[in-house]
Amino acid sequence: MDDVCLSGRIEAIARAVRAFLEPRWAEWHLHEGSPSLKTPSQGTCGRSSLFLRDVLRGHGLQAEFVAGTPSEGDEGFRCGTVWCGHAWVECAGWIVDVTADQFGDDPVIVTYVGDRRYKAGVDGSAPEFLARREKVARRLMVEWNEREGEIYAT
Repeated sequence: MDDVCLSGRIEAIARAVRAFLEPRWAEWHLHEGSPSLKTPSQGTCGRSSLFLRDVLRGHGLQAEFVAGTPSEGDEGFRCGTVWCGHAWVECAGWIVDVTADQFGDDPVIVTYVGDRRYKAGVDGSAPEFLARREKVARRLMVEWNEREGEIYAT
């Protein structure tokens, strides 16, 4: 599969994942008592990216969760002149990000690995938060697979 077809396939999956996640973000924020947010995706990149990774893998694509924490250096997502902690997925030579709008960028980004807005590094999240993230991603996969089954049954 050529790069253009592959990136188009990845983008279609990413857009479907984002549409699936959007109502769940509101639930997460309500549950967590989050303050007023700039965007619904704010603070959801870890859970969202783990889930995106699993969906891409379910489509037979090699995908890895990637994160960066600015406290460890120039890592994460470059917001103007500063680095912001962030998580995304790398898949078949592409960066796939379904929460970049929290930084004022496009809601879904599929760009080449090496895009200067992204720099992989350390995931600075606490161990209990990492475990919670994994649990949420597994639960979302169950819902996703049920949804997929409904789509193909009709």
